[in-house]
This record gives sequence, structure tokens and C-alpha cells, in this order.
Amino acid sequence: MRLIVVLVTLLIVGLLVQKQLGGSSTVEQAGPGAQSVREGAPRVPTNPGQLQAFEEQMGDYMVDEAERRAREIEAAERQ
Repeated sequence: MRLIVVLVTLLIVGLLVQKQLGGSSTVEQAGPGAQSVREGAPRVPTNPGQLQAFEEQMGDYMVDEAERRAREIEAAERQ
């Protein structure tokens, strides 16, 4: 009887671990601001030598996004 309880417990724990590690491959949005995130953001560099270019790309991206959001706000205020 104890062996059956131990096996059932191990089965449940195994299923929970599989669910946590394997999980579904769907990506959920983090919150209300996640909808406005564009896919044009620069990728994070993997080599230290790429850091300077990444900083420039990220600066340009932030400026572009600020301008885009300002245009969206102005358009929303006109309506």
C-alpha cells in the first residue's frame, strides 16, 4: 500500500515538474504595455565587441519610439 502511494506521489510530482519545465510554447503578453512593443528593437549583443553598436542602435530605437508615441498621442487628441 505504501509503495502505491509513493508511486502515485512520484507520478504527480513528475507531471508537475514536466509542466513547469516543458510548459506550453505559447507566449503570453506581459501586460497592457506589451501590445505597443515593436519587433524592430535591436537584439542584445552576445560579444563584448558589439556593445558600442548596440548602444547606438538602442538610442536610435528609443528616439524613434518616442517620436512614434508622440504622433499617436497627437492623433488621439485630435479625435
